[in-house]
Amino acid sequence: MPKFPTWPDCFDEVKKMTITDLRHMGYLRPGAIARGPMRWTRSGKPSGSIGLIVSLQERFVELDYKYGDKPVNYRLQLESIPKHFGGCEWYFICPATGKRCRTLYLIGGKFLSRFAYPSAMYSAQTESKYCREMFKAFRYLDLESDFLGKRHARTTYNGKLTKRYRRILEREGRFNPNTIRRFLNR
Repeated sequence: MPKFPTWPDCFDEVKKMTITDLRHMGYLRPGAIARGPMRWTRSGKPSGSIGLIVSLQERFVELDYKYGDKPVNYRLQLESIPKHFGGCEWYFICPATGKRCRTLYLIGGKFLSRFAYPSAMYSAQTESKYCREMFKAFRYLDLESDFLGKRHARTTYNGKLTKRYRRILEREGRFNPNTIRRFLNR
């Protein structure tokens, strides 16, 4: 009889809560107690929500939600570290490990840091080497869109094409000096 497969939990596929999310939703206001929901969606459809109470004076986040049919209510401690140029950086304290973290994952009914789940992985870690190489090859074929999607990608410098962008155009067979002149004279 074959062995029953054991699939690892993937951090990419579970609900997560980050300090950045709390800041964007306006819950990290100094001196105030903020209350409200945190909602998740998958493919545009609601997939879950929890109730939050955040107090920076007492340094806690209280979570109130249902996991399955069971109601769950507990507090997460917050810690702040001053930044070099003023202000402070907020962190969760993981209830299981006691470590500072900025992201908590919901696996098994509680929000904990990734260090509390030693068997969980990111989805890229579950792919075979062959599969990763194939995706790399497909990305290589779409060089120009990948190149232009980068933050500091430059197509021209001082009125001329950059060597890197020219190489990409030549590789794709789209390098034509006449069209390049029109492109530069816009």
